[in-house]
Amino acid sequence: MSLLQLPETLLQRAAQKLLSDSGRIWTCTNGDHVQILAPGIVNPHEGPDFTHTAVLHNGCVRIGTAEFHVRSSAWHEHGHAQDVRYDDVMMHVVLVDDRPADACKWTLILPHDEMGRALHALGERKEHDSSNVDEIQRSAVLRLNRATAFARSAIGRVGPVDALRVMTSQWFDRLSSKRRHPMPEDLVYGIRTAITTSPLGLLAVHISDCEPDQILTAFDIAERERIFTEGASLRREIVVNVILPVCCALANDAQRIALLQWYWSVRAVHPYGLLTRRFPDQDQAYVWQQQGMLEWLRRYG
Repeated sequence: MSLLQLPETLLQRAAQKLLSDSGRIWTCTNGDHVQILAPGIVNPHEGPDFTHTAVLHNGCVRIGTAEFHVRSSAWHEHGHAQDVRYDDVMMHVVLVDDRPADACKWTLILPHDEMGRALHALGERKEHDSSNVDEIQRSAVLRLNRATAFARSAIGRVGPVDALRVMTSQWFDRLSSKRRHPMPEDLVYGIRTAITTSPLGLLAVHISDCEPDQILTAFDIAERERIFTEGASLRREIVVNVILPVCCALANDAQRIALLQWYWSVRAVHPYGLLTRRFPDQDQAYVWQQQGMLEWLRRYG
């Protein structure tokens, strides 16, 4: 059977897998070069096929929806041009570009031979297999949402400043229960004591005062400064597990979008040995990928 005759839902999954290489540079039909940091979560309901798609273009991250069709003419045949649910689709992913959808910022044509290999890989995947792109990205979203809910609850009980201390203490407690060698007590105590007055802590507590378009820069500047005497790797862990959830809990909708841009676009400091062993075929270039795999392990072991 020809690739173009296969069920669109199957091809959609193959397209998602093919687009999961976050380091690859794609050329769209308008000549733009983009990186797809996160291919998006498959939407089983009415509306665009992928949600939470993250695209890097000219140094800026754009998060939105994407639509997959075998032929681009299906955009018009399915009436998407008149459907408000498709007004914000930023990328049209197709196998054949026979009638462009002008409403989409980008149209990306997938190579047929690579789609064939992606389909073959899908056929070898088992249920709850960690090679499922959807599972990893959904797990990354779940992990951040869960941490944000905990931060929101802590803020409601003790306020933003003390919530930072609570989040930091509980994260160190969880970390120490998993480590074979405990962290130095003076380092842990120093970070717990200094976090509220550090640049990162002050950014979290006062995130509501930060303009959305300045948040990525503010994160970059604040993260350069030590909280106590920790290295860059530990500081990034604290940002992801403490600072970011507190920021998300305190932010408004526009600020939260910018925080998600940071989450989808920031590169990992280094690969985790555990994840390399458990997921040898998975990329660890970005923080969200590592967070998604950690959450997958938490759920499936």
